[in-house]
Amino acid sequence: MTRFENLKNSYISAIQCGLAMGVGFNEAKHGNDVLHKFCEMTIDNSNYSDAHKSSMKNELELIKESLSKEIEAFYKTLR
Repeated sequence: MTRFENLKNSYISAIQCGLAMGVGFNEAKHGNDVLHKFCEMTIDNSNYSDAHKSSMKNELELIKESLSKEIEAFYKTLR
């Protein structure tokens, strides 16, 4: 599970780094979608059981939604 924790942390950090660097709203949203899909594919190609994979994907979905709200809130403050 340490690998999954590292994957999640890297996903979150990449989006937050992009925001800190000033990427545009659309790029941030697209980056969130791309990184989410990458993480899902990484899980699909792992050796975890199907039950663990399903649980991890559910957690990733929550992270994606949370990051999406963070992106929207970040750009609302800039307007």
